Amino acid sequence: MKILSRILIVVLMFGLLQVQSAYAASFKDVSSDNTLNTEIDYLVEKGIIKGYPNGTFKPNDYVTRAQVAVMVTRALGLKTTNVKNPKYQDVPTSHVYYKEIAATQNAGIFDATKKFNPNGTLSRADMAIVLQRAFKLKGKSPYYFTDVTEKTAGYKEILAVANNNISRGYQDGSFKPKMALTRAHFSAFVARAMTLTKPNLLKDPAYQYSYAFYSSEDGRRYTLNYQYSHNDNKNDVWTIANMTNNKQFNDELLYYDGFVYAQAIAQEYSSHYDFYIGLPLRIGVIVHEDDEGPVNGNRITVQTTNGTVRAGGVNYKNVAILEEKFKYIDVVKTYYFVDGIGLVKELHDGEVVYELLKRTAN
Repeated sequence: MKILSRILIVVLMFGLLQVQSAYAASFKDVSSDNTLNTEIDYLVEKGIIKGYPNGTFKPNDYVTRAQVAVMVTRALGLKTTNVKNPKYQDVPTSHVYYKEIAATQNAGIFDATKKFNPNGTLSRADMAIVLQRAFKLKGKSPYYFTDVTEKTAGYKEILAVANNNISRGYQDGSFKPKMALTRAHFSAFVARAMTLTKPNLLKDPAYQYSYAFYSSEDGRRYTLNYQYSHNDNKNDVWTIANMTNNKQFNDELLYYDGFVYAQAIAQEYSSHYDFYIGLPLRIGVIVHEDDEGPVNGNRITVQTTNGTVRAGGVNYKNVAILEEKFKYIDVVKTYYFVDGIGLVKELHDGEVVYELLKRTAN
């Protein structure tokens, strides 16, 4: 049994190192509708994790502590030369991942103890500790989990992970701090931590915005002018005018309190928020169609927080690209947001609906 176990461990580790151009959708054992595809794709693209030679990813296998050390080393770009020996009794210098394990311990990510247990699993609480240390996560606001108290090991780190939208726990309100992590889930958490950003997605009141707008109702294109009006003690209120036919639109309301961002079109008696996301922003699914709230039935996925797009003849960098799918409507919407500017482009099934033409200082 010991020999068989060692063989299995070597095979598991081998999966981290295979140079193989693959994405989550191409893995035999990762379905195309897997909610973690974006994160897995990201790590594959960055060369942080690879599939196995047989074309599988083994998403449901437990991730080992040695694999975690390798992934974190690659994610942070830690140096693996001239590492200081942490003197783990079970990690000799001949160990295949000695350098990565030493590098993460030297960086203060893993504790200095007698044994490292390289083939052991990582719990969700351990994950929170590792990610908080690795990515210097901040955020200690109370976050209620039914199975987490101040006495829970990794309590402060769990709060940091939750406050950064890396993990929000399970639908029953639990965090499951003692549950072992799978390869898919740890991959997702690492990718989210790597792509964290807290952009200002609102339009800048110091400017007027001019958009090209395609109306699906009449199939015509218009030029819309957005002018900041006032703040109603909650929302920035923007007046929209159709410059093509001088028709006045309903006002746009933009809301942001440091944690949550929303946009809406003011109705006659109320405002309906048609886009509502949490900050900090990170890649992956951030709103699920089964979630309760104003976007129930929608799935919003952040494809990247560092993309590029061309709009109005301008090339924008560091673009947050969000995709929205609907449970009851057969359409895919893609949004492009730029920090400090706001929405610069919007596509419906690949067709441009909104495009920022120019901004003019007031």
